[in-house]
Amino acid sequence: MPSPSGLIEPQSVKPFRSGYFGASIKLQPGYTAGVITSLYLSNNEAHPGFLMSGHRILGDNIWKPYTLQTNVYIRGSGDGKIIGREMKFRLWFDPTSDFHHYAILWNPREIIFWWMIFP
Repeated sequence: MPSPSGLIEPQSVKPFRSGYFGASIKLQPGYTAGVITSLYLSNNEAHPGFLMSGHRILGDNIWKPYTLQTNVYIRGSGDGKIIGREMKFRLWFDPTSDFHHYAILWNPREIIFWWMIFP
């Protein structure tokens, strides 16, 4: 159910220490600059400001095609002490043509981002 801001923010009933979390997503075609579609995980409720990882698919315009951005942050409290990394990838497929699967495999040793079934 969308929140008052229009965001759909499903939350698990129980916390998870690890797992495979994914969603099949089809993006809106046409001019979508400024639109961000995200799949992310956070342990912010258990450990405020500690860890966030996710996929962000950045919108399309004539000059910049769709881009997939992966994020991993710790201490993301906004206090200027954020540690993390972002990486951007130009998508080699059209994310508006059909539903495509995006996922995060999260375990104590690593975080693996998946899209289109390829890690």
